[in-house]
Amino acid sequence: MKLNKYFMLGLAGLAFAACSNEDEGNDILTKGTKQISVTISAGNYGQTKAGSGWTEDTDKAINPQNIKLYLLKADGNIVEVKDAQVGSDNVYHNVSPEVTKIAAVANFNEDTPLPVEGNWDNDILKATLNINKYGAASTAPLASKVADLVPNGTDAADGNTMYTATVELATMLSRIELRGNLTCTNLGVSAYSKLALTHIGLNGVHQQFTLGGEQAGDELYDKTNQGGYPVSVPACFYDETSGPEITTTAETALVAGYGYNVLGQPKEMLLKFDTEFKSPVAEGFIVYDPAYLKITGLKTAEGGKVTMEAGKIYQITDLEFTEEHLTDLDPGEPTICVTATVTVKDWEIVPVEPEYGK
Repeated sequence: MKLNKYFMLGLAGLAFAACSNEDEGNDILTKGTKQISVTISAGNYGQTKAGSGWTEDTDKAINPQNIKLYLLKADGNIVEVKDAQVGSDNVYHNVSPEVTKIAAVANFNEDTPLPVEGNWDNDILKATLNINKYGAASTAPLASKVADLVPNGTDAADGNTMYTATVELATMLSRIELRGNLTCTNLGVSAYSKLALTHIGLNGVHQQFTLGGEQAGDELYDKTNQGGYPVSVPACFYDETSGPEITTTAETALVAGYGYNVLGQPKEMLLKFDTEFKSPVAEGFIVYDPAYLKITGLKTAEGGKVTMEAGKIYQITDLEFTEEHLTDLDPGEPTICVTATVTVKDWEIVPVEPEYGK
């Protein structure tokens, strides 16, 4: 198996400048307030489960929407929340002098909006999101760390001290992608005559997560052979496929690229096959229907172990496996195997003569 790991880090930089002057003509009630100017630029992340599941370099543009600027006290309590636009200079007048820190969020797309009161750590970073609402990379949720306002020279017009701060928006999600060819190198001498791919997806995942990058809710892990996969895993984590069918030891191309956003590292990436066996199955072979190929870890081309990190896309090109790699969904679950021999008795033809009645 060849593994290509692309570090496509989703970042958007926000630069802030603040000064302590008031608007011309303001009365005494605005004395001592701050003015904050904000410039927002977008960085790169990558495409998520929408259209092709594979991310090309040309598809990395991120598009922060619904950007919220949090003006914070020293203890992280929220003073005010402001809207901002990408690529524009946003100027906010008469900001409270209590504001000493700034942080930001973008692409939050839940039914309940984020609070405008409370504390950044306790109420914003602990807000719960559902990954099925973030199916396109351009709308991946983003959050920043808190940045301090620090003095940075004086305003040329009025001599007041300027304040600046820089925060970086980043996604807390990771992504895993697969495309290329499937090769079962010993299919010809195995007990299988055909492997028909029906599903690709992740198993052992959390659908919910927080803006701070923590898992939330229950782990979704299908592990009963009777139920199969997918049962409790939602559609944002898998695809039903229309093949291919593997019938030889030659490379068989996947019909598409597949990719999934996830928080942290899933327990498994699964390929599920409907199978056909040779008749009879030779002694010593164990066969499964359906059969699963499980990717339970990632490594570099040099063999080093890879741990998935936020903001990075991990790309697998081609899978090469053997019949021995195929297994049950849970090999440890007690099951029974039934071999049934069915014969069909031919119709028996009986010559007869008609008998008529009235």
